[in-house]
Amino acid sequence: MKTSRSLLIWSTLALCGVMVLGAMTWLTRGVLASEKERAEAEVRADLEERTRLALWRMDALGAAIALRENDYSADQYNNHALEVWRARASGVHLHFHLWEGSDITSPENSAIRTDATMESMIVRGNFKWLRDFLRANPVSGSGWTWLNQAAEEGEATWQSVPKEAASEQRSNAIQRQQKSGADLRKDKVYQENTNVSERAQRAKAMAQNMAHTFSEEQAKRPKGPLEGDAGIPAMPELVEDIERELLSTGTRRVAKIGQMRPVWLADELFLLRQVTWDAFDFEGAPKGKEVSVQGVWFSAAELQEILLREAADLLPDAKLVRVEGKEAASDPLSLVSFPFRLIRNEVAPVAVSSVNGPLLIGWIAVLIAILTASLLVHGVMRLSERRASFVSAVTHELRTPLTTFRLYSDMLESGAVKPEKRGDYLRVLSREADRLSHLVENVLSFSKIERGSARSVVRESTVTELLEPMRERLEARLATAGLTLEMDPACTLRVRVDSAAVEHILFNLIDNAAKYASVGDPPTVLIQVQEDGRHVEIRVSDHGPGIPRSERRRIFRAFHKSAREAAESRPGVGLGLALSRRLAKSLGGGLECADRAGGACFVLRLPLS
Repeated sequence: MKTSRSLLIWSTLALCGVMVLGAMTWLTRGVLASEKERAEAEVRADLEERTRLALWRMDALGAAIALRENDYSADQYNNHALEVWRARASGVHLHFHLWEGSDITSPENSAIRTDATMESMIVRGNFKWLRDFLRANPVSGSGWTWLNQAAEEGEATWQSVPKEAASEQRSNAIQRQQKSGADLRKDKVYQENTNVSERAQRAKAMAQNMAHTFSEEQAKRPKGPLEGDAGIPAMPELVEDIERELLSTGTRRVAKIGQMRPVWLADELFLLRQVTWDAFDFEGAPKGKEVSVQGVWFSAAELQEILLREAADLLPDAKLVRVEGKEAASDPLSLVSFPFRLIRNEVAPVAVSSVNGPLLIGWIAVLIAILTASLLVHGVMRLSERRASFVSAVTHELRTPLTTFRLYSDMLESGAVKPEKRGDYLRVLSREADRLSHLVENVLSFSKIERGSARSVVRESTVTELLEPMRERLEARLATAGLTLEMDPACTLRVRVDSAAVEHILFNLIDNAAKYASVGDPPTVLIQVQEDGRHVEIRVSDHGPGIPRSERRRIFRAFHKSAREAAESRPGVGLGLALSRRLAKSLGGGLECADRAGGACFVLRLPLS
């Protein structure tokens, strides 16, 4: 096949291979990217679900803390002898009460009086720090003004927290109709809407609980003029005595009480509420309204630790950070009970994409297909080359004897040959006829083997019984080249083979010896037999020029001769050895060219019976 044509075929095949591999690469990247996105979405969904559960837990605890503080009545902040404040809850520095125009008071500080315990010292230190803190406030006016404004801002912030998420819930409802549960979990918008919706639900639940608890606390509080800074339950038998005492000094009665709301003052966290009082003079006459601010000063760090413990199993590396203003009202990751934002400190791990089973099978199939196509094209090109070589070689191989037939037959017909020379001419014609017959026989046998239609008749015999019937034909062929045949003595080794196939193999080997070793010294061809394990080896050796090691694999290829080689070398088309090896393999043996000093040596291996 011409080089340009071969180059065109291989270039086209390479281009197709590149296109197929490019398509598979693009498909693989898409599949891996999709798989990576799916895995990351799954991890993100799991993280979001754990986050929402953690926020519910922390807000439930935070709401309980806020409800606990709201449960204390306004009067209890005025009862300076209330010992219950010794058992302060964790995270609470101090409870305090501040009237407009007055100095700050604290139930804890009043209750401890002159105790010298460590707890009492801590309470007095906290009270002093808070008093100085309020006196140094950045707001013009008194500490009360600062606290009052902060309480109003805290209430405004709480009121701005969404208690409903109608649009997000509608959006999620539509998505639930369009997608399955697995796809919903991986949908980023769905997760964000769910975060907003659940924060609104947390805020609504907390608002309802606080309103319910607050109304119950208000219902339990005693009514009448004695509900003031007495701070004790109204008891019928004491009403008159206590009323006379209160009226002699003036009193106040709760008119309206707000709810505790969390606020930041500087870097400190407080729960603050406004309390409106009805004031009375010494005679019991109303004097108007007075407003005080009651609050709880928290240790922000300790409170954060308490809240984070609730979600440690869900988000072990999480932390809470301060948040204020609009962010505190709208951020889905913010608590509604206290102004903290959840920092998860947990990044969804980058999924390591791996080629899955179907994709791997696809790649294997594509590579096998490309390899198969390459081998097929290579085989077709080799077959085309072999066919061209065969046609050229056979044409040349047939031309010579046909030319001889025509020339000699014309000369014999015209009487141009002397009578004493006619025998020589006829022998030449007979030799050329045998040559053509052997060529045709090889081609037909090879064709049968290629088609798988070869038939064999297997029988068991000794090696001597196998070889003796062939001796005459083999000697006759060698005699045409001036060679003689030498065979080993009788061999009793038994084989089970097709004798016709063995004869064909040996005749091809002898024919090659006659072609190439006719000038050998001594002019003999030796056939030796020896046992080799489970096989018997028949060695055919000559004393010709031998076969170079580099050519020993090539000579067994079918039609390995080109037209030029057929013209320049001995007669033949390069089919005999290829046919002989295939026949030997069909018999369960083999044929190979062995090393030999001086000449060629072919070893036919046949299985022992």
